[in-house]
Amino acid sequence: MRIRPLAIALAAASAIVGFTATPAQADHSWGSYHWSRSGEARLTIYSSVTSDWAGALSTANADWNASPYLQNTVVAGGTSSTTRRRCVMPAGAIRVCNYAYGNNGWAGLASIDTDSGGTHINQASAKMNDTYEAGRSAAERQGVMCQEVGHDFGLGHQDEDMTNANLGTCMDYTRDWSTNQHPNAHDFNQLAAIYGHSDAAFKAAAPSTTSIRTGNTVTIITWAS
Repeated sequence: MRIRPLAIALAAASAIVGFTATPAQADHSWGSYHWSRSGEARLTIYSSVTSDWAGALSTANADWNASPYLQNTVVAGGTSSTTRRRCVMPAGAIRVCNYAYGNNGWAGLASIDTDSGGTHINQASAKMNDTYEAGRSAAERQGVMCQEVGHDFGLGHQDEDMTNANLGTCMDYTRDWSTNQHPNAHDFNQLAAIYGHSDAAFKAAAPSTTSIRTGNTVTIITWAS
């Protein structure tokens, strides 16, 4: 299994305002991970969330589908407590779940399973931890949902310094999610860099020094404050 934790304090900060001078505006792909496809990625996202999260997932999917490289569909998945607790990754697809996963430090957690080459994503999941998120603001829950689903497409964080000003993207650390609920132009440009290639010609990026690999599962964590 391949595991990669990347901490983001749930009260994370953010906003990329173009491509100029700050380090936050550099490449923010998650390693070299991406879905193998011909044309745009057309993935099925299984909704194993309760009704209080369903709107956030629908909005996040619509937001990410604004990229010409993504055209994904949300379908109903099991919503029993067992299904949501386990949140098993479906082959060739993504499962999104919410559950009270416990006081483990994370509010959202995205996991991907890769092929033997360690580049192509085979299946993925995104978990929203109700232990921290139940009762939080709608803006925060939307931002966390958007970010975890974004990770499952191969995106990392734009900025991980919570003291920085908001970048206007959900792919950012913030203590104020009011302006960080949706992707921004930098996210869409990064998706173009990740998916605007022939898979046969794609060159894997050098792994981050924070990468810890164990088999084929990769995990990225959003920490709770």
